[in-house]
Amino acid sequence: MTSFLYKTRVYYEHTDAGGVVYHGRYVNFFDQARTEWLRHHDLQQSEMRHQENVLLVVRGIDIQYLKPAYLDDILSISCEIKSHSAVRMVLEQVMTVDNKVIATAEVTVVSVHDQRFKPMRFPQKYLNRLIDQQ
Repeated sequence: MTSFLYKTRVYYEHTDAGGVVYHGRYVNFFDQARTEWLRHHDLQQSEMRHQENVLLVVRGIDIQYLKPAYLDDILSISCEIKSHSAVRMVLEQVMTVDNKVIATAEVTVVSVHDQRFKPMRFPQKYLNRLIDQQ
């Protein structure tokens, strides 16, 4: 189990008329958790771009919707590296409500140059922070 856990609440704006979270919102929740996971490791995307010209972009996401989330639920979302190479990371994310898994995501992110948008090596110093603290 990962030590990182992002928590957020489901608000009315996230739901349909029946109080169920709209399926597209899960992408937003998983994205927020990845951003906070980076911050947890003292990495800010704006600083990585400014210092190393690197952006992390989502190449693919596979979400499994297992149970619905509802208005006022507290979502807990984990994030950890499943595998990585010089330019690619596969992240595993799990969303729970009351310790019950309601959705999972496998997210592939790649590092690209912020001007050319071509793949580039993810700086080792950043990768070390993510791996060493997992």
